Amino acid sequence: MATPTPIEIEIDGKTYKGSYNTDGHLLTTRYRMQAMTDEVRTTAPAIAARGMLARLVRLEQSDERGAGPH
Repeated sequence: MATPTPIEIEIDGKTYKGSYNTDGHLLTTRYRMQAMTDEVRTTAPAIAARGMLARLVRLEQSDERGAGPH
């Protein structure tokens, strides 16, 4: 398995850090305890990974907002 490449993005003035690695055409992006894998063919992996990281951050934020008393 390849060593993960660190990446970071900024959303609303806050920096979020994750990592990604590729396996052929498969790109896996990780953020905290989450991971997302997608097939990438024409987009550079670093660019696609930043988009995936943004989705993972937003998913976590929506989960935190929705996590109230049950």
